[in-house]
Amino acid sequence: MTDYQVLEDQELLVRIAAGEKDALEAIYERYSSPVYSLARYMLRSEAVAEEATQDVFLNIWLKASSYNSSRGQPKTWIMSVAHHKIIDVIRSRRRAEAISDPKEYETLDLLPSEQVGTAETVVRNLEAERVRRALERLPVTQQEVVTLAYFGGLSQSEIAARLGQPLGTVKTRARLALQKLREELRQEDDE
Repeated sequence: MTDYQVLEDQELLVRIAAGEKDALEAIYERYSSPVYSLARYMLRSEAVAEEATQDVFLNIWLKASSYNSSRGQPKTWIMSVAHHKIIDVIRSRRRAEAISDPKEYETLDLLPSEQVGTAETVVRNLEAERVRRALERLPVTQQEVVTLAYFGGLSQSEIAARLGQPLGTVKTRARLALQKLREELRQEDDE
């Protein structure tokens, strides 16, 4: 019997691609907190963030075979899947907002939600603070692009239009920012 908890992330993704549900469970246990934290921050709703988190891991289950280790670490790939799913949710919510009655839509925000445990809240807050510190070490122009993309839900084309910058400039800033963030977080992990 395999102990999935001791396997490396890359091996777990290979096993997920092969249809091993226990491997998905191990990945979920490792990454559900940072994925939920990102979703909660971007979506500003616990219920929607929980649903988006579940959808992210469904996507991981369905797309694990597309992971390519030469393009980055498993954690980077998982958070990229999460980001893309969250952006999809933001865009679909914007479309729904535009066609729904605002009074009815606001009522959804009044529904009670389940409370998150203290320990989980602490872990999420620590992870969010870690990312914020890394983000603050970026040049202002790169911070702006990352903030608009990851926390504002804007596409690179939308960012270019908003900032009055060429699309190529925005893409370069985003790429450099993500590289620097990855390195900052990797250095923090090593310390």
